[in-house]
Amino acid sequence: MLKLGDIGKSEGEIMEKHSIIKMVGFILFFAALLITWGFQEQQSSYREPHQAILAEDNDLVLIPSYIMNGKALYFFIKDGNNLGATMVDEGIFGWKAGMFTWSPIGNIEDLDEISGYQGHGDHLVYGLIRDGDENMITIDGQPADILNLEMLPQTVVKDNNLEGLSLWYFEKEEAGELKELNLVQRDTGEVLQVVDL
Repeated sequence: MLKLGDIGKSEGEIMEKHSIIKMVGFILFFAALLITWGFQEQQSSYREPHQAILAEDNDLVLIPSYIMNGKALYFFIKDGNNLGATMVDEGIFGWKAGMFTWSPIGNIEDLDEISGYQGHGDHLVYGLIRDGDENMITIDGQPADILNLEMLPQTVVKDNNLEGLSLWYFEKEEAGELKELNLVQRDTGEVLQVVDL
């Protein structure tokens, strides 16, 4: 359909004008989507990893493990009797918490032995032990990292009955099944307990 402004123009010029209008419309639509996405990402991102976690659940007792290469691993105590983990990732707008997993801590008196362990995704296994300075955990012959929970503020340690406890965790880099978890006496290397995974 010819418009008044199109009189005297060739069909090619008219088609080019319509193509430019379509392209500008597409660019504006894409820019609006990008701005909306950016705004939503910015609203759900935080300056520090712990802020991203506490934005999801402000009542968690956080146990920081590490912040490295745009990733942060945090463990937490939820409702006084659940131990959990979450990985926090750094994006362009800040830190965002990932999946949260947790399960009951169980009987703290049973922690002289490995009474349970938990998984987080496919790459992280963790649990609690007593006497983490004297004992260590190995998984398939590799040592697990150990965090002494008495590093937390004393009120947190006392309120959550964490005296003498350590949190152990093992991150595997490659996919595949873990086979064996060992509780080992640190000084002698004596295997105190073996758990098949």
